[in-house]
Amino acid sequence: MAELIHDLALSIVMAWLLGVAAYLVRQPLILACLVAGFVLGPSGLQWVKSEHSINTIGELGLIFMLFMIGLEIDLKKIVRAGKVIIATSGAQILGCFTLGLMFFLLIGLPLGGGRFDALYLAMAVTLSSTVIVVKVLYDKFELDTLPGRITLGVLVLQDLFVILFLAIQPSLNDLQFSAVLLSVVRVGALVATALLISRYTLPHLFHLIAHLPELVLVGALAWCFALAEYAEFLGLSREMGALIAGVSLSTFPYALDVTTKVT
Repeated sequence: MAELIHDLALSIVMAWLLGVAAYLVRQPLILACLVAGFVLGPSGLQWVKSEHSINTIGELGLIFMLFMIGLEIDLKKIVRAGKVIIATSGAQILGCFTLGLMFFLLIGLPLGGGRFDALYLAMAVTLSSTVIVVKVLYDKFELDTLPGRITLGVLVLQDLFVILFLAIQPSLNDLQFSAVLLSVVRVGALVATALLISRYTLPHLFHLIAHLPELVLVGALAWCFALAEYAEFLGLSREMGALIAGVSLSTFPYALDVTTKVT
């Protein structure tokens, strides 16, 4: 525990120092955070080298960031842009995957016979970093614009595509439809649970404690981590659970106050 606190302190101090430097030279703050991690980590000065600390600090940061981003998302506007998002994400995912696969096959990487190097690399070039892209959009106040909502929708569908791929990845030699179906059911269970509880239970609970801002904040964080753990239980990522937790609270009257304090 002492080592974790020490590593956390170093990470925060370095992120702050480089964040100030990035601000002075007009660079994105997310870039400063990435550089801070590189400088401190095993590939840099090795001041933080505990794998446990690195995983814990990174996961906590992602959970808080995606929960905060979820609180900023207007789900109704995302749904209204649904057709554009589906068309754009379909073209991007299938197009990049196909081009990537063709390229890696042309340069001689194997596909089949127990070797799937070309397939894995094609999948890698298809994806974007949801956290980095969304953070940049958030910092530029473009998350609620039409291009921002479309970009967010594409990123979410990319994440779902990855979940499906990871589900079938262990059985690529003998593909089983049941693995894909199970992943879809898991995602559906997570979203359905979040929406039902946030619609029929949470409003009454938050109404009872509305006059206690500290308890509202703790309640929102409790919901965030509860859904994150539920996502982990379902075999999904905690970060996806945190994002959905934020989205499910985004229409609550306390969302702005919670967002400010979490930020």
